[in-house]
Amino acid sequence: MSDSVRAVVIREYGQPPATEDWAAPTAGAGQSLIRLEAAGLNPVDLAIASGRFYLPLPVAPCVAGAEAVGVVVASARFAPGTRVWALGMTGCFSELFVVADDLLIPVPDDVPPLLAAAMGVAGLAGWMPVMSRGAIVPGERVLILGASGIVGQVAIQAARAAGAGWIVAAARSEDGRLRALRAGADAVVGVATHEADSALADAAGDGLDLVIDTLWGEPLQTVLAHLRTGARVVQVGSSAAQTASLAGGPLRGKRVDILGFSLFSEPFAALERDYPLLCQAAAAGTVRIGIDEVPLDDAASAWAAQAHQATGRKLVLLAAGR
Repeated sequence: MSDSVRAVVIREYGQPPATEDWAAPTAGAGQSLIRLEAAGLNPVDLAIASGRFYLPLPVAPCVAGAEAVGVVVASARFAPGTRVWALGMTGCFSELFVVADDLLIPVPDDVPPLLAAAMGVAGLAGWMPVMSRGAIVPGERVLILGASGIVGQVAIQAARAAGAGWIVAAARSEDGRLRALRAGADAVVGVATHEADSALADAAGDGLDLVIDTLWGEPLQTVLAHLRTGARVVQVGSSAAQTASLAGGPLRGKRVDILGFSLFSEPFAALERDYPLLCQAAAAGTVRIGIDEVPLDDAASAWAAQAHQATGRKLVLLAAGR
């Protein structure tokens, strides 16, 4: 085995990482050594590399990458050759990487590595707020705030698979609203304008039961008037604003629950339950997203593309030879 591997390295927090030679890792007690096949690039990777993430980070230089799919090389828990999905914080964007044994989930046999990687962090961030954190009930009326990205597209399809009675998707751009319609939304509206509020009132009908919010800020403030009594808001992201001014009256009067969601805060047992279900839904075609494949050595261009987040397609880094 070579003494070095190709890896996406954060030399300094606040600067984009680049692919370079890096010392090959070795697994310690309670860890598995994994050979990379494919790795999803996510907004959380950019947030971590910026140095402004809300959880503690390792000292730079270090290898980037919060998730990856690969084959076990050595492990006390899994047989060599087992394909697994790994969830770390950093360290996964490397031809060989090490992850704690208890942060690995076997990939279902009929799910190829590219699809398994695409359904990781972003896929679960769309699936779990609907299915488990939001506990959708068949027939409910659902709103996806920020529906044009991967999280929003998966959330729409999860709601459809769970039997939602009506799905409204809110997105900033016309292209984004078209993506939401293709994903299965019944109605689409803009975000945070007077016209959008009027359109939302029409689309919401007699009220919304479940809101998946990837935006926060003004868009959610607009939504409060259109909630049914007992509605749930699952707060997934804050791409519109870091803070929101919410009137207390509607929250109290309608007994609204606001539920925070972060994949890194969920019990790992919940991920072990939901990740295989999402992969199987994707393999069956119940959940579909566009995927762009990028070689690991071209990670810098993928990083720049992720920063723009304009296409609504999932960026997946591929190991050499894939």
